[in-house]
Amino acid sequence: MKILFTLITIFFLSSGKAFVPFEAYSFDFNIKMHDMSFEREEKIYESVELLRLVFSSPDFRDRILNHKFNGRKAFAWNNGLSNKQIYEKILYGSEKLDPRANNAMDVEIDLFTDMNSIVLGYTKTQTKKIWMNTKYFNNKTTAVYLSSHLMHEWLHKLGFGHQKKRSEDRQYTVPYAIGNIVNELGNKTIEEFSIPKDLRGDNVFHWQSNRPEYQNRLLLR
Repeated sequence: MKILFTLITIFFLSSGKAFVPFEAYSFDFNIKMHDMSFEREEKIYESVELLRLVFSSPDFRDRILNHKFNGRKAFAWNNGLSNKQIYEKILYGSEKLDPRANNAMDVEIDLFTDMNSIVLGYTKTQTKKIWMNTKYFNNKTTAVYLSSHLMHEWLHKLGFGHQKKRSEDRQYTVPYAIGNIVNELGNKTIEEFSIPKDLRGDNVFHWQSNRPEYQNRLLLR
């Protein structure tokens, strides 16, 4: 599978689509996983390879730069940053715990199990860890789902937040909006290059905020 993703990346570089900053292509993922089986690690690796493709795409850049909130190019809860500054901050990879601009995502991933919980995953400000609930990790195991979830949680590591409860504005916050962008572009990449269906995923962020039985309930913290 990694060979397939590598070939697709070469396609982007060799085509006329390579109009993004160098940092979008060189962006790296330093992911440490805790006590996971080989199969679970592979799911994470597949999601990371898909993220590489999304990061290096002009669509990812354009969707962030042109995102609108309240009729103007902006995100909700943007920490006073413009869309361009948010895009650059993502490419710099300057996490609050480690503010070096190292052009990388530096996180640790751990799993927890709570079958009674409606929390998909969460993170904490004082650690590099991201926790994913196996209740959803096991049932929503596509690369698209995991990549969008990972992106959402990592954006918290960059200092971006959102409302705890569902609101009209929450979908426009940096973690939710860019998580959705990753999800949509991930599915687009899979469709464009006929990647196997088992890597595909529904838009988890749209899904969790619109299904009536989950409104105000399912959380990505």
